[in-house]
Amino acid sequence: MRKIYLAFLGKGKNNGYEETVYELNGKTATRTRFVQAAEIELIGRNYFDSVIIVATNASKDSSYDGLIAALNAVQINTDIVLPVIITEDMSPGGQWEWFEKILEYIDYGDELTVDLTHGYRSVPIVLSTAIYFLQKAKNIRVMAVYYGAYEQNREIAPIIDMKEFYLINEWAEGVSRLVEDADARKIADLAKESPNFQVGSLNDPVLILALNDLTHAIRNVDIHHISKKAGQVIQLIADKVTTVSQTEKMLLNLIIDKFAALTTQTPLTGYIRDYFFIQLEIIRLLLDHRLFMQAYTVMRELIGSIGLIQERKAIASSEGKKLRRKAELFIRMFTNERDKWKFNEDENRTIEKLKPVYSQLELIGVEQVLRSFARELTDYRNGFDHAWTSKNGDFADIGEKGYQYYQKLKSVINSLVDQKMIRC
Repeated sequence: MRKIYLAFLGKGKNNGYEETVYELNGKTATRTRFVQAAEIELIGRNYFDSVIIVATNASKDSSYDGLIAALNAVQINTDIVLPVIITEDMSPGGQWEWFEKILEYIDYGDELTVDLTHGYRSVPIVLSTAIYFLQKAKNIRVMAVYYGAYEQNREIAPIIDMKEFYLINEWAEGVSRLVEDADARKIADLAKESPNFQVGSLNDPVLILALNDLTHAIRNVDIHHISKKAGQVIQLIADKVTTVSQTEKMLLNLIIDKFAALTTQTPLTGYIRDYFFIQLEIIRLLLDHRLFMQAYTVMRELIGSIGLIQERKAIASSEGKKLRRKAELFIRMFTNERDKWKFNEDENRTIEKLKPVYSQLELIGVEQVLRSFARELTDYRNGFDHAWTSKNGDFADIGEKGYQYYQKLKSVINSLVDQKMIRC
């Protein structure tokens, strides 16, 4: 892991820079014309393994020898200084060439300190974008992003560290993960790392834990607890959202918009209407975010839960194992035609208890709807468990099929509610 200093070299006014005293974190450097020399002196003469100076041919001819002299004057080893020459081509192709030229000198895991003070025209913009790419592609660690704020008639020129603002790229990724993948973990992690002036309201251990718990519940298909965990997150956010900054409000509202539909006003203590509506919302969310294995798991579970609509026990009761077995048998009743049912003696005792619900479904036409897709849905779901090795093809239509099954399940649940077969 190398410590890299990367800075830009400009021509300066009248082919030179004015001398000044630069200050960083309360410490002042030797008077110099070059902010690069001041920064390296203040950070530590022997701190960096490599000093990369990005210049055009014109700026190198104008200022490079002066920079080397300034570094020597404060006893900085110039053997580690490497000039990297870029063109003055401002076209998109030229910008990409700048990026690739700089990229060549950064290795995986490097610690990078950047100075943008004298960047050539739009080069700082290009590098600012490249920094995020380097963080992801080469796992670099950005230690500082400096700008020397020189002004005439000012005795001390402060060096400003803009590193904290570069977290905006990380926040953008966090928002993307939330919107695209229903994954709140990145936002939760950033809340712990970011300064309080950015998103202080999110830096709440209770909220961070709740966001992580909710994400894990969704991705692990913990369907009996997703609604409760979503409700906890929404309540924690509701207590904050009226007293936060605009950026924080935007992030908090994104979380509310993403997960509010998974909540309910009353606890889900049984196989009631709200329980089934919440399951449908979970399925839709998973399909929208292409979490197909999880979506198919919940759809299969939902079919099994229909067989339990007459149960008065709590969902997560001590009877859970028996209910799970009962639901599995109910699913099997729809994956084979009735005249092809094959159950053992013990299973038949449970089947007899399920037949009243099954018969009611036959009467209202729901049995045929479930039977029309239950077998195929189960085959798709089993394909995930076996990495499709037992199936021909790659099931390229799994997303399209998933939405079809979801719509059929939705119509089934609505029919059961209309017929008052599901309790409110």
